[in-house]
Amino acid sequence: MASGLRAKLRAIGSATAAARPRDARPGGVICHVHRLDAVPGLDALSPVGLRRIGWSGRAFDPERCLFLDTETTGLSGGAGTVAFLVGVGFVKGGCLTIEQYLMRDYADEPELLDKLANRMDGFDCVCTFNGRTFDMPLLEARFTMARMRHRWRELENLDLLPPARRTWKLRLGSCRLARVEELALGMPRGDDLPGSEAPKRFFEYLRTGDLSLLDAVVEHNRQDIASLATLLVRLTEIYAEPEKLSERRDQYSVGRALERQGELGPARALYRVSAVPAPAGTLAALTGDRVAGMANWRLFLIARRSGDVEGMRCTLEQMVARGQMLLEAHTELAKLYEHRLHDIGRALDHARQARALCAAGEAEPLDHRIARLEAKRERVPKAELSGESEPARRARLREKRRAPD
Repeated sequence: MASGLRAKLRAIGSATAAARPRDARPGGVICHVHRLDAVPGLDALSPVGLRRIGWSGRAFDPERCLFLDTETTGLSGGAGTVAFLVGVGFVKGGCLTIEQYLMRDYADEPELLDKLANRMDGFDCVCTFNGRTFDMPLLEARFTMARMRHRWRELENLDLLPPARRTWKLRLGSCRLARVEELALGMPRGDDLPGSEAPKRFFEYLRTGDLSLLDAVVEHNRQDIASLATLLVRLTEIYAEPEKLSERRDQYSVGRALERQGELGPARALYRVSAVPAPAGTLAALTGDRVAGMANWRLFLIARRSGDVEGMRCTLEQMVARGQMLLEAHTELAKLYEHRLHDIGRALDHARQARALCAAGEAEPLDHRIARLEAKRERVPKAELSGESEPARRARLREKRRAPD
């Protein structure tokens, strides 16, 4: 009976094997190699510009930098996400060489990681676009899961997504690499496959065995690698000489980036330029009025932090004259004239103007301020109401006491 059961199971297994299509796809990683002329300026990057976009500050050698980008089976990371295509680029002898490691099946992952580890061994840093939060942690996890953790190298990561966002998000909104290329670098791609489509293409290839489905993915990855070098040069140029920027939204954005880094001098210079209203009737006037007000507001905040009372007053008065952020400007002038310049009359005037601009549900603080100032006006000398400063009033009273009867 047992032998009869074994015979039946053997027959079922043979029938199943005959019905299953044989996978004739060859295994092993495919390596694509492309060589391009190196991007002009890559060998003479400004140390100041590099530091401002996030480089550590040590000497930068472009031939020791590996440009890296991945195409993965998912965009959210996680243990099940695999980098099925890894592209790297490196500069040598005036040439940008791009190598792309494409695995044909999941079993090829150790070979792909081995090739990547061998290439990474010759470099000190990587240049990526969102690599700090996605590409490099994903690759490190894949090395660990493949029991190749000893082959992984921690390289300094010059991630270009954060400085790109700081520079162009106000103007572009989305800062996807292809969008930055087109609208900020003037390098529109042709018939490009969106990176979000790469996982779908890979799964379709696994189902059908049609390797041509991945051609567009490989081309997309190759363009990403080439664009990284161009973007590095452009961002470094912008932050080395930000005064050459002509678009006021970019001027303001770079000013904010420099202010956050504590470089107040260059930040103030950019704010002053971007705070000038564009000529009326121009497209720049339609898009730049809000930015001009924001720039003057940053100048006011810098002056307030440094205790520059006159700088605060001049900036706020300029905002009022230009019609920029009037509610905020009148409110701050009311505070300034009351507490710093001791001019109750002007403080009350600005508080009332702010109240007139305020929405009904947000007027309570200004109502309290106006009531307090009106009560205070009844108690202060007439000289203060006329605009005489507190120090001047005290000096006048001292002279009056010293004068003979």
